Amino acid sequence: MSSTKTATTGSKRTFTPRPPRSIEERLPKLYRALTDQVDDGYYANAIRTCKKILSLDPASQAAYQTLLFLHLQTDDYNSALSLLDTPPKDAETLEFERAYCLYRLHREKEALGLISGKDGRKVNHLEAQIRYRLGEYQKAQEIYDDLLADVGSSSSEHSDILTNLNATSSHHTFATSTYRSHLPSTSNDLESNVPSLPTGWSSGGLAKVVEKKTAAAKPSIEKKVAGEKKRKHKLPKGAVEGKNVNQDPERWLPLRQRASYIAAQHKKKGGKESMGTGFTQGSTAQASGNSGGGGGGNKGKKGKKK
Repeated sequence: MSSTKTATTGSKRTFTPRPPRSIEERLPKLYRALTDQVDDGYYANAIRTCKKILSLDPASQAAYQTLLFLHLQTDDYNSALSLLDTPPKDAETLEFERAYCLYRLHREKEALGLISGKDGRKVNHLEAQIRYRLGEYQKAQEIYDDLLADVGSSSSEHSDILTNLNATSSHHTFATSTYRSHLPSTSNDLESNVPSLPTGWSSGGLAKVVEKKTAAAKPSIEKKVAGEKKRKHKLPKGAVEGKNVNQDPERWLPLRQRASYIAAQHKKKGGKESMGTGFTQGSTAQASGNSGGGGGGNKGKKGKKK
């Protein structure tokens, strides 16, 4: 029994990779996952699933239209336009979707060129929005009036159209008549309210006055500039602005370590040098050379008288 167990444990099982699943097996699972992701609002995951489906089945109309819907739902209009540029085979010409993307990307004239001459409620809605954005308020108002006549007052579309119609009509009223009431006079009297030219304009008198005022203003400007550059600190005694000053190189040393002070002390003491204060560190060698070594300096001193 023991020999049998050892043989079983000692032998290694060979790994055989599982064969890849076929496209027919993978697509149903991807479609089920896509449905759940769209229903639950996981649009980023749904976009990745759509791209997987299109990589396996490029002719899938359902995956293509779902991906386009997801780009529009997430306001990714550039991706939607690039997707419309590469449609699958036998796909519908989605001109309205293209025009809507161009409208949302503020390319109104291109969008208007795609839907001009076409009919339908969604096309009319889009055209009215484009006309409103282009400032063609009268044309937009006419389209909204036609749309409002064909819809019931209890629907949500009725309230949306009424809101857009009120905004359009108010802009149209202001552009045509309301702004005139804010003017001081009518357009016929505008020329009479224009002030006349100053006297001496044609003969060059005004130019001379301007030159005089400019010349008078120059000294005050120069004074202001000079005042702005006022010096914060006073110059040293004997220094002239703009010239180099020969400063004492020992000005940062203490007074007792300066050469002038040492010379004055030397002269005052009759040329006797000592180890007292007033010598720098380098002068100790000369002082030690004059004095005797050890304690010999005390020789010759007389003791105190008892």
